Amino acid sequence: MTIHRLYRLTMILGAIGFVLYWALVGPIPAVAFLLGALVSFGNLWLFHWLAKSMEPGTTQRKPWAAGAFIGRYLILFTLGYVIVKALGVNPLPVVFGLFASTAAVIFSSAIELVQNLFGTRRTD
Repeated sequence: MTIHRLYRLTMILGAIGFVLYWALVGPIPAVAFLLGALVSFGNLWLFHWLAKSMEPGTTQRKPWAAGAFIGRYLILFTLGYVIVKALGVNPLPVVFGLFASTAAVIFSSAIELVQNLFGTRRTD
C-alpha cells in the first residue's frame, strides 16, 4: 500500500462525498463534509510526516515527534469542532468527512487483497 494511493483515494472519496452531500442534503453540509475530508487528508499527511521523522536512518530523530502523534487527535477534534460551530451544521457530515482517510485505507487494503488474490499486484 503506497502513501500516494492513500492520498489519491482520500481526495477521491472526499470529492465523491462532497458531490453526494450536495445532491442529497444541500451545499452547507456538503462544504462541512469537504472541510472534514480536507482535515482528514491533512491528518494523513501529518501521520506520514511524523512517522518518517521517527524512522531509523541517516537523519537525526526528533524526540518531540512521538508526542505529536497524540497531539494530532487534539488538533483533529478541535478542527472538527470549529467547522461545526463556524458553519452551524449537524456534526455528522464533518465526522463522515473526517473518516475519509480511514475509508481510503480500508479501500486500498481491499484493492491489495484482490490484486494478490488474482496475481495482478502493481507497485504505484
